[in-house]
Amino acid sequence: MADFEYFYGQEADLFSFIRVPKLLFTDDRFKDLTSDAKILYGLLLDRMSLSVEHEWFDKYGRVYIVFTIAEIVKTLGCANTKACNTLKQLSDVGLIEKNNKGQGKAQLIYVKKILSNEVKCKRPKASAQNENSGNENYENKNSQNRSPEIPESRTQEFQKTECINTENNNTDFINTEKENLISSNLIKIYPPKRQVSPRQETIRNDEKRKEDIDFIDKCIITVHDNIDINTLCERYPYDFNLINQIADLMVDVLMEKSEYYTIGGARKPSEVVKKQFYNLRYEHIAYVIDSLKRNTTDIRNVRQYLIAALYNAPLTIEAHYGSQVQHDMARGLF
Repeated sequence: MADFEYFYGQEADLFSFIRVPKLLFTDDRFKDLTSDAKILYGLLLDRMSLSVEHEWFDKYGRVYIVFTIAEIVKTLGCANTKACNTLKQLSDVGLIEKNNKGQGKAQLIYVKKILSNEVKCKRPKASAQNENSGNENYENKNSQNRSPEIPESRTQEFQKTECINTENNNTDFINTEKENLISSNLIKIYPPKRQVSPRQETIRNDEKRKEDIDFIDKCIITVHDNIDINTLCERYPYDFNLINQIADLMVDVLMEKSEYYTIGGARKPSEVVKKQFYNLRYEHIAYVIDSLKRNTTDIRNVRQYLIAALYNAPLTIEAHYGSQVQHDMARGLF
């Protein structure tokens, strides 16, 4: 059996998940679908974001994906025949539509949206004048950019529909407003990001770089003030480099974007470690330096050792000096 590690803190949120609509398990229309078919539908939904990012739209503005049989075999860990049958189940029930482009070309797949039978959708009513003007504008747009045979519901810009939930306790859908209820199973396809000119991108990068430098400078000043670095250098005149290295390590930890740190063999969330480093003061650094001078063992990873020593300094300093006092009193030194 593989030796997997435990979750610590908020680490469970670091993984990505495949979302499978709840209706696939609760709606009678999909009761004959196998578990593999439902998982495959979730995989196809996940691939939609990649298609939107690459602007894979057909001439009607519909989003399509490319998901080969070989990918299904590799992802589900099944044979080629089972992969074809699983994809066919989704096609037979109407959840996907396949478009074969010919021999040697990749097959396009259109993923369909799921709506519950209990949800009735209707378009908002419009006045006759607005309806006529809208039709005229739409026809003019079609005559310039598209074929007049393209239906209105196939435009790239999806129109928001007004949905009415007939059951108050139906958990398949989330009620966002009393009058406008939108299905939580609908996929939100956002338009591509606005293009930014190279000059604007350069200005933004320069501003971000300046903000990062300012933040680093503030962090250095905060660390030096907290540990009173000048007093430390006066107390340890021959350990000037070590003191600066410890200060730089503290700044590095506070600026780093690590998910966790290993302290004494246990994983600590980075937020906990950074909070502890913000609380380090002069006496803690002096305690760590004195401990380093007394250490006689071989340190293989100095960085990891110092991070652990600095983290544990506020937790052990009182007990350490207390035990020293008891030891000296027992020996009659004072």
